Amino acid sequence: MSGNARSRSRWGAWFFLLLAVGLLVLATVSAVAAYEFWYDGRVYEGVRVAGIPLGGLSFDQAIEVIRDGLTPYPGAPVIVRYGDRTWSLPSADLGIAVDARVTAGQAFNIGRHGSLGFERSLAVMWQGLRDDLMAQWLALSEGITVTPTLHFDENRLAFSLKRIAQEVDLPPREGSLSVSGLEVTGTPGQAGRLVNLDQTRAAVVPLLQAGQGGVVDLAVEERLPAVMSVDNATARASALLHTSLNLVVAGLDGPQRYAVDPATLRQWLSFLPTPDSDGTMELVVELNPEPITTFVQQIARQLDRPAYDARLDFNVETNQVVVLQPSQPGQQLDVAASAASIEAAIMDGAGQPQASAAAEPPAASKTVTLSLAVLQPKVDSNKVAEMGIVEQISEGTTYFAGSTRERVQNIVTAADKLRGAVVPPGEEFSFYHFVGDVTAANGFVDSLIIRGDRTEVGVGGGVCQVSTTVFRAAFWAGFPILERYPHGYVVGWYGEPGLDASIFTPDADFRFRNDTAHFLVIQPEVDTAKGRLTFHFYGTGPDRTVEMEKPVISNVRDAPKPLYQEDITLPAGVIKQVDWAKQGMDVVVNRIIKYADGKVKRDKFVSKYRPWQAVYLYGPGTQLPPGASEP
Repeated sequence: MSGNARSRSRWGAWFFLLLAVGLLVLATVSAVAAYEFWYDGRVYEGVRVAGIPLGGLSFDQAIEVIRDGLTPYPGAPVIVRYGDRTWSLPSADLGIAVDARVTAGQAFNIGRHGSLGFERSLAVMWQGLRDDLMAQWLALSEGITVTPTLHFDENRLAFSLKRIAQEVDLPPREGSLSVSGLEVTGTPGQAGRLVNLDQTRAAVVPLLQAGQGGVVDLAVEERLPAVMSVDNATARASALLHTSLNLVVAGLDGPQRYAVDPATLRQWLSFLPTPDSDGTMELVVELNPEPITTFVQQIARQLDRPAYDARLDFNVETNQVVVLQPSQPGQQLDVAASAASIEAAIMDGAGQPQASAAAEPPAASKTVTLSLAVLQPKVDSNKVAEMGIVEQISEGTTYFAGSTRERVQNIVTAADKLRGAVVPPGEEFSFYHFVGDVTAANGFVDSLIIRGDRTEVGVGGGVCQVSTTVFRAAFWAGFPILERYPHGYVVGWYGEPGLDASIFTPDADFRFRNDTAHFLVIQPEVDTAKGRLTFHFYGTGPDRTVEMEKPVISNVRDAPKPLYQEDITLPAGVIKQVDWAKQGMDVVVNRIIKYADGKVKRDKFVSKYRPWQAVYLYGPGTQLPPGASEP
């Protein structure tokens, strides 16, 4: 064969080969194009979800097939385990279901990850196309199974785990003590447990999402009580309750004894958790001071009694002091110191014992002497000679002639309550302290009194005659006047206005201070026949003289017109006067005290009296005087 013929033969072979290859490529491309065309908008063949074939289905069809085939979801339950106990969490109970749309989307996207976007390079485009074709081929030749995307009800899961926790949780038991009689029982603490719901959920959720079931160990944490050991506290409490406590008080009437029984002692004990040196808590037995103080206060109410001052008189004929009523010392329990002594005695030697609580401790007896103070009277009848009561230093006198029998009785009663009164040097005299409440229970009777803007019948009318007279004696003695109130209007019994002192117990008192260095004896003298009341002050006369300037009267106002009031208890035609008209005025009394060293002191006493109208009562139908005014 010629060379040309052989050359033509080789080219022909290559032509046919290339043609065959080209046809094969064309056929392949056509087949691929046809395959892509056919599965455009469809799931590629060989793609499955949980064994359900989805090849050739549209996206919506795949959703329906997945929903129909996997509802309810046939997943295996998750088993929760704690020790030898297990709990099953079935899919149905937790609301586990397939998210058909998301799962269908995952199946549909297999073989469709490539992109022809212009923003991507040719190499990237080719890589994506190649990956898609490989995925399509793998699905077609071997099949690809898509794991379904699951969702579950969080509330149901939380409820199920909490239900399990309720069966497992065990609160810790605190160590404690109980007391019955003298027997002390200690209960040691016990550890508890608590399910960690968050940690357990974190382990369960991945299994639920995978739909594969499995076993999860319940996350349980130990919970220790604040107090575990109570052995020391038990032994200590038992030792304290076997202590016999005897209290002794050395009083004025001899020693008094009181016993503290175990029942009372038990009320004094407190069991408190206290941090130990290693950071743990230990039950500690302590004394509660409040009930101890209350117990001592009860004893104090039985023992305490005030000191009573002596009542003295002065015999002007012999210049001797007469003891009318001897003084008496008093006593007072020091509650705070006594309670502290009791606590110290109980705790002495009662440290934290190490003995076994089961062993009954021997009984111990302790004696505690309580702190009692003797109260000495301020006016001691045993020290009369030291009091300096040697002479009269002043007196004051008022007159009550014409007073009613009831008024005289009140004057006598109030004066008698001041008989023998003694004011120590530097101390205050209080009218209320000696006379007390002006009540019927205190010996006073009804008489006319000033109440508000009226004179009316009330208990104690006439007592102000006594306070006024005492005021005058204190005035002329030069004593500092600490509290004094004038009457509401000028009272005729007291003579010249400006030197009266009204009292209204217990709110309005009359007080002065004995500023001398000696005791002061107050001696009343009541002459009911002459209607005269005098108060004598005995002591040691201070080195001073007292003078009074003439009272300064100003702002004089006439009394209002008489007032007539009907009284149904009076017969017709009877008119009875019950109040008398008085002018209103302001009165200033100046007292001048001159001392031997030349010092002069001036005191001003101001009294403001209101105008006071006459008041008449009349029986019904009585003809009143012309111009008479009624309320």
